[in-house]
Amino acid sequence: MICKNCNQNVTGNFCSNCGQNTKVKRINFKYLLQEIPNSIFQMDRGFLFTIKELFIRPGHAIREFIIGQRKQHYKPIAFLLITSTVYVLTSFILDKNTFLDDMIFGYKNGIEDSSKPHDLTILNWISKNQAYIPLLFLPLFSFASFLAFFKSKYNYFEHLVLNLYITGQQMLIYIFLGLFFFKENIFLITPLIVGMIYNFWAFKQFFKEKRTLRILVFFTTTYILFIILLLIVISVLTAIVLLRQNRL
Repeated sequence: MICKNCNQNVTGNFCSNCGQNTKVKRINFKYLLQEIPNSIFQMDRGFLFTIKELFIRPGHAIREFIIGQRKQHYKPIAFLLITSTVYVLTSFILDKNTFLDDMIFGYKNGIEDSSKPHDLTILNWISKNQAYIPLLFLPLFSFASFLAFFKSKYNYFEHLVLNLYITGQQMLIYIFLGLFFFKENIFLITPLIVGMIYNFWAFKQFFKEKRTLRILVFFTTTYILFIILLLIVISVLTAIVLLRQNRL
């Protein structure tokens, strides 16, 4: 048998040279219904399977991915990009501010009466590129969790994968809760609280060898360190922008 992809001789169901299935189906309506959705979302195993696992057993599923059981899971960076993009689009359709919008709005109001010069270029850029901001913030948050859980066996990049999956799933939680709570001001903080509870639950499952109280302490430390690191980075970037503007 000749492989239709690379024209090499094939024995078995898959080509040993390029890996393509030897049973290539003709493109028809059935092909479109089955193959195209699977190619985009990997519904048979990847995207929807990952969502399900992260809803019912997040910490265990992420730990399994890290130790090597990766075939069924959607890749972490792609997963976060899709969910964060859907979150921003959903917020736009519902005419509802995202948490970043609320944070930036509060910061701007807080500095209106300040006599010190402030440059909002960075914050305005963040507001316009919210779908990608989690990817920029996560290295800091992952470094914070790495420091807080320093005695665990996981390195920085494994913490990064852990937080990529958690943040991606939080975006779906924000979407779901936003559909119900976006009209009532008293409930605006609800998605954020639920998201943090989910984050703690995922950490508790992931670091299963540690006691709940220890995980709570390390979890709280993670958020404190993240806020400190974020403020430092924003302050440095703002200072750089102001310095460049003063030179012009």
